[in-house]
Amino acid sequence: MRVIYVSYDGALDPLGASQVVPYLLGLGARGVSITLLTFEKPARWGQAAAREEMQRRLEARGIRWRPLRYHRWPRLAGTLRDIVAGSRAVAQESSRLGPAVVHCRGEVATVMARWAGLPSTIRLLYDVRGFFSDERVETGSWRRGSLLDRAVRRMEAANLRRADGVVVLTRHAAETLRRRRPSLPSLRVIPTCADVSVFTPRTAGRKPEFGLVYSGSLGTWYMAEEMMAFARSAAGAVPGPTLFLTPQPEEITRLGPAPEWAEIRAVEPGAVPEWLRRASALFFFRSISSSRASCPTKFAEGLASGLPVVCNRGIGDLDDIIEREGVGVLVDGFSDAAYSDAALRLKGLLEDPDLSGRCRRLAKTRYSVDLGVDAYYGLYTELVTGAAPLAPERGRAA
Repeated sequence: MRVIYVSYDGALDPLGASQVVPYLLGLGARGVSITLLTFEKPARWGQAAAREEMQRRLEARGIRWRPLRYHRWPRLAGTLRDIVAGSRAVAQESSRLGPAVVHCRGEVATVMARWAGLPSTIRLLYDVRGFFSDERVETGSWRRGSLLDRAVRRMEAANLRRADGVVVLTRHAAETLRRRRPSLPSLRVIPTCADVSVFTPRTAGRKPEFGLVYSGSLGTWYMAEEMMAFARSAAGAVPGPTLFLTPQPEEITRLGPAPEWAEIRAVEPGAVPEWLRRASALFFFRSISSSRASCPTKFAEGLASGLPVVCNRGIGDLDDIIEREGVGVLVDGFSDAAYSDAALRLKGLLEDPDLSGRCRRLAKTRYSVDLGVDAYYGLYTELVTGAAPLAPERGRAA
């Protein structure tokens, strides 16, 4: 089975390294012949050691990597330039390889494949990572109904019409797309997964050095001020200082965390699993309605590390999972009273001796990369043969 995988994220980006490459390595081990087309940032591409190591990892699984240069500025013109370059590359690779499937991660990658003029015999897999236009409107990037908003929504609709198969991250997103295209063919819910061999709990008997931990970038998606307020409130209930692991430490510093209850560090992505093992709980906040289509990477990584999760309501399918499975606490609002209540519930949860094992078991049975690989392989098979695989796909539902 030959597949062209198109990603507008670079393989050298933290997101590409954690949410593209592990799946492809697994699919390569299953015998899928993969050509990976990515857009690499010049600064990361210039790090020769990291680039060469990525090349070795991909080649070891028989994956051919075709990196293109990512253009950031000017924003719209740069993206259009990349789409044109990507569509040409997809057309060239398609003509050379005769792939069975072109797997497109996100909106921009799917536009590239559509513009490549692929024959109908090649199946196009539209891997939806979120509702792009809704996200941009709700985060204030552009105005609903503007020329850009209308153009992007037409692009999303065209992507959905062309798709032979669709992947979404949550049940809520699947329901939305079913309403938009009732005749939608193969549809899978494959949540964001983590490599459970990398993200592991701390060893028995090892005491946590920190209380709460936040890991990742900050920006319009994340509510830094609210996270800081919750950390202050939880300082008395959850033993140990709060640890902020972020490539943007200045964003946390400007909020004035006190050194007696907070520590800020910028660490390389490869060091994150070890730092997570030093803490008791993972937390994050996002609160826009389009978040119903998202499944944060932090969730799977935290569970795999044996950490309970604290987050606000309205994120993907997490409202239906966190408290039902006993793997965390949902914050009911952004008031002092809501923070105090959540901190007390977290304190009680941390006293459960089976908590870490329960989090880890959920990660392994629902959010493991191996399950994601199984689900993608099954979907590829269905797209190519027109029949679902005999064995049920463990990664199908979140």
